[in-house]
Amino acid sequence: MFTAVMRNQTAPPHWADEKYVARNYGITHTPLFNLRKAGKIRSVSLKQEGAKYGKRLYSIESVEAYLAACEARETLTGNAKP
Repeated sequence: MFTAVMRNQTAPPHWADEKYVARNYGITHTPLFNLRKAGKIRSVSLKQEGAKYGKRLYSIESVEAYLAACEARETLTGNAKP
């Protein structure tokens, strides 16, 4: 019984591409780029040496931590909306 329940649930990945982050967290290309440049979320580039293009993956843990910090900040300042 327990294993049947666990099979239907999937854990979020540790690293994901921009499309996954946009689809699941609502953070699109430009805000994601700005957050990465500001050091608020972690990412890694999978570009191979000499390649023209690569793939950037974002740390889901850092995205969720950033969103939690935003929520906590809003709660403290009284700007949170139900």
